[in-house]
Amino acid sequence: MQTELIKLLAAFLFAHYFVNVLMIPVKKKLKISGRVKPFDCTVCLSVWVALVLLFVPVAASEFILVLFGAGFLANKIQ
Repeated sequence: MQTELIKLLAAFLFAHYFVNVLMIPVKKKLKISGRVKPFDCTVCLSVWVALVLLFVPVAASEFILVLFGAGFLANKIQ
């Protein structure tokens, strides 16, 4: 149960940081023909990242959780 929670949080935090903080789709002008799902949607990207994290070791998920969790908290505390 704990590993699934780590993977879910890691997926959300990665997607949130990628879409809302870094704004990669906006900066790279990926909107060539409308929206470019899942890269401009936090919900869509977090689902795909969670699917990928199911197949990687827990250590990688913990690394992503700590790395992007720090960015998430720094953004919210500002």
